[in-house]
Amino acid sequence: MNQRITKSYQFNYDLKQLRAFLEIAKEKSFSKAAENLFISQPAISRKISQLEEALKCQLFIRENNTVKLTP
Repeated sequence: MNQRITKSYQFNYDLKQLRAFLEIAKEKSFSKAAENLFISQPAISRKISQLEEALKCQLFIRENNTVKLTP
């Protein structure tokens, strides 16, 4: 049982990061997602960078002011 609890703490992310991820995926825009969540664009970018670092993968493809989920 302790092993299960320990494993759950290996992920270093929080609900605010997950909300940011979902909002960006929905809006396809960091700026619009930040506006909807009442935070700054640099703050939402930082949350996604932290989440990507924790998960060790890129979550979005960013090119020419567009955002797409990675396949």
